[in-house]
Amino acid sequence: MIHITERAQKYLKSLLCKQDKKNNLRISIQYPGTEDAECKMSYDTYQTVLNQDIELQYDGFNIYIQKSFAPYLRDSKIDLIGNQMNQKLMLLAPNVINKAVIHNNSVQTSVEKTPIFIEVQYFIDCHINPMLSMHGGKIILVDISEEKYVMIRFVGGCNGCTMSNITLKNSIEKKILSHFPDLSGVQDITKHNRGAHSFL
Repeated sequence: MIHITERAQKYLKSLLCKQDKKNNLRISIQYPGTEDAECKMSYDTYQTVLNQDIELQYDGFNIYIQKSFAPYLRDSKIDLIGNQMNQKLMLLAPNVINKAVIHNNSVQTSVEKTPIFIEVQYFIDCHINPMLSMHGGKIILVDISEEKYVMIRFVGGCNGCTMSNITLKNSIEKKILSHFPDLSGVQDITKHNRGAHSFL
């Protein structure tokens, strides 16, 4: 269900060894199957393991997942990115929104997760969203058009931010096109709603 790279397993084991009686982890999903789906990994203890949990055993720790989340975590991967000075765990879950989703009170079928879609999504999760998270936001990859345009939505602090267009052109688009030169560009399809959540 979830592939954890060897270096990510070593990193998780070293973290858990420093915790007092917290030698297990739990992966949960907020809003599974929707465009706003978000995976979270947290410390867990044996006292909170539930009957409907799935137990995944690794060297030195276990991971618990609610059974209803299993379809959304199919083909998931946990990797350790960055250098020794700035390491970060990254959970890639390509099927977390691979369901029919509710959008503007109507049912919308999720796009097909082609190889290029999955590669761009992984790049966004590793190299763009960690930067945007410092401002309380992130981008969601919605689709890649036939004309090879990357369609994204800003959420969180980036939704309604006055700097979102500058961030899109000067940072997000440049990074994506430098890594994927065959793509045509990045287009923002967000219905921006400026409010207290907006960063600027």
